[in-house]
Amino acid sequence: MSKERIESKFITVAPGVQIHVWDAGEPDAQALVFIPGLTFSGEVFKDQMEHFRDRYRVVLVDPRGQGLSTKAPMGNDYQTHGADLVKLLDELGISKPVLVGWSCGNLEAWAFMEQAGVDAVAGCVTVDMSPLPHNEDPAAWTEGSPAELSEVMTRVLNAPETARAFWDEYLREVMWEGPISDDEYDYFMDMGARTPYWVAHELFGDAILSDYRAIAQEAAAKVPTLMFIAKHWADVAEPWYNALCPQTPTHVMGGHLMAAQYPCEFNARLEEFLATL
Repeated sequence: MSKERIESKFITVAPGVQIHVWDAGEPDAQALVFIPGLTFSGEVFKDQMEHFRDRYRVVLVDPRGQGLSTKAPMGNDYQTHGADLVKLLDELGISKPVLVGWSCGNLEAWAFMEQAGVDAVAGCVTVDMSPLPHNEDPAAWTEGSPAELSEVMTRVLNAPETARAFWDEYLREVMWEGPISDDEYDYFMDMGARTPYWVAHELFGDAILSDYRAIAQEAAAKVPTLMFIAKHWADVAEPWYNALCPQTPTHVMGGHLMAAQYPCEFNARLEEFLATL
């Protein structure tokens, strides 16, 4: 099959649940599997797909509840997302992939390795999210203070209007560095809007109560790993993660949506990582 191949596929991972993927490149090449963050589609990695598909099999995942995948009333948690990924890769005939998770996609990658084993991957790249998103220690890398996370969970993401206002602020102030154009803003907001607010609410609650430190440390000790960290919290996040996983190199760049805003720098650092496998 041609290296120019790009296919849109729906894979059944559970009764009534289909996961949508873009599957590109040579089917027998080393697989790179990209997992987006909360509410986003794998489409957010389109620049990575274009860059890598001439040498790798590139799979962009829409996790359960996101993008074009099934919006299910059950399974909106990262252990289930990890199980979905185990089934998905089995159905696609992919073994020993390199996982690239972004934001809450890190949690899905770590959940996959908990269930399939660290030796089921050739490497793991995680992008800008702590394996312990909720921590009362002010010196820890977290998603916010306990009070802030409680506010978002109980009074913001529980209604469509307030949820949209939250994502508006998060995109402008955290995800993107500097002013964002109207076209870029609409593109990312529309992508996130494919996830119903009630799915995002459940996933956010599960995310902030997760603890994937043990599997992050096991992966760091056994397989090649890399962590990207956004500039805005690097002074806390980088030393905290270096202490937790000293074998994992860290790369600081951009804002939270770094792979989309700065694809050349992101892809170049990912190329360096892949050359070490």
